[in-house]
Amino acid sequence: MAAAAGREALIQELLAGREAVLQAIWAHQLIRRQGLRTVGGSPLRVQFPGWLNREAGPDFRNAQLLIGGVERRGDVEIHVHPRDWRAHGHGADPAYANVVLHVVLRAHEQVKAVSSEGGGRIPELELATCLAPGLAGLLDDPQGMLRRYADLPGRCGMSLLGRGPEALLAVIAGAAETRAKRKADAVAAEWRGETPAQLLYELLFQSLGYRPYAAAFRALARRFPLRDVEALLGGPYGDARQAVLARWFGALGLLQDEQPGCSAVGLVAEYRAWREHWLALGQPPLTPAFKRAPARPWNSPERRLVGLFHHLYAARADDWFKVWLGRLHALDGLRDQPDLRNAALKALEGAFDTPGWEPWRNMVSFQRDPLAQGGQLIGRDRISIIVANAVIPLFLAYARHGGDADLERLLYRLFIVLPPEAPNARTRFMEKRLLPLEPLPRNLRTQQGLLQIHQDFCNSYEEGCADCSLPDLMRAART
Repeated sequence: MAAAAGREALIQELLAGREAVLQAIWAHQLIRRQGLRTVGGSPLRVQFPGWLNREAGPDFRNAQLLIGGVERRGDVEIHVHPRDWRAHGHGADPAYANVVLHVVLRAHEQVKAVSSEGGGRIPELELATCLAPGLAGLLDDPQGMLRRYADLPGRCGMSLLGRGPEALLAVIAGAAETRAKRKADAVAAEWRGETPAQLLYELLFQSLGYRPYAAAFRALARRFPLRDVEALLGGPYGDARQAVLARWFGALGLLQDEQPGCSAVGLVAEYRAWREHWLALGQPPLTPAFKRAPARPWNSPERRLVGLFHHLYAARADDWFKVWLGRLHALDGLRDQPDLRNAALKALEGAFDTPGWEPWRNMVSFQRDPLAQGGQLIGRDRISIIVANAVIPLFLAYARHGGDADLERLLYRLFIVLPPEAPNARTRFMEKRLLPLEPLPRNLRTQQGLLQIHQDFCNSYEEGCADCSLPDLMRAART
């Protein structure tokens, strides 16, 4: 009786809404393992609870489960209340499409079974029926337990303990080269249908689009191809600015409101002029409709588009593609020199420089007043993404197509010397799993290699961590 009362008291404490406690219970598997069943009665065996996800999306990634005797690999989402799945809109969110188990503290018969975006029912586990003894300590520091779990290395990292870093660096370098070649191959596959200049233009748009906007920005580049934009850039600056940006903003649906939300007189006038210009064209917006995604203010699509306009306008009197080739050929003389990094950064940042008088340096959108402090519309982090996803793939395909070995060597050298973009969830995840004994080189090649390893191994539901072949690959790299 006393044990039951203590158990109920613990459950009531958990019901206070501390979801982190439930996450810690799942992470450390502080549950009764024998005879575990889902709410629907299917036998459940947890082979691997998944990696803790601190970013947007499901709480645990790449879990490995046996449900009803069938192996399931995917994500796990945890809630105190079953109704939270629908309250948070997970059923219609593609980010939750790979959820294979919904873990709740207590199931409720009156709450309908949860389902994924595709409509399939997701099995549910009720923790209250399988809590292990001695959980009271979790209530003191569940976040500490989660941090310790989040920092655990993977089998790949454990396989390198006590050995030098050479094998890990070799695997990362090989993965980075694979990633660059795959991107170049993808560009080459589109070569017949488009000119190299148009392809570079599209890849630039896509790279500037930030992940939620990449597809819409690529579609925008196809709606208004480079040759048409270059024709518009040939007029006086004010006319060119309005003609180009009215098209880009209008097609994305950024000029739909009759009046902007900002109060700056000059910007209000510019909004009205652009909107009038767009409406006079009589063109429809892009389909599917552009949707604004949660993002940092500096990543707003408006800022990126104005920054790209300045980049293109600066080369209006020349062949834009040849200007890019000229930048690269100018760096080739420094290919094996220590000054290559600084020279490349200076050239790239200069190519995307925003004039100091540009009002959008302090703007996020037409719906907000200017910020107190401004900055470059296309900064160093975004330039790194442009180099990795547009410049290197396009010109690597171009060099291979034309047999330009010098250009190819320069591009791989830039891979090594240029700095990476800011760390993201995938690179942070990989560094924890790989457990490097020494800090990894902070360059574009390392980052791209980590992203490729994550894509090929950690984001693959075909293998899972327990069966991952990456440790074998690392052992082979040491011999």
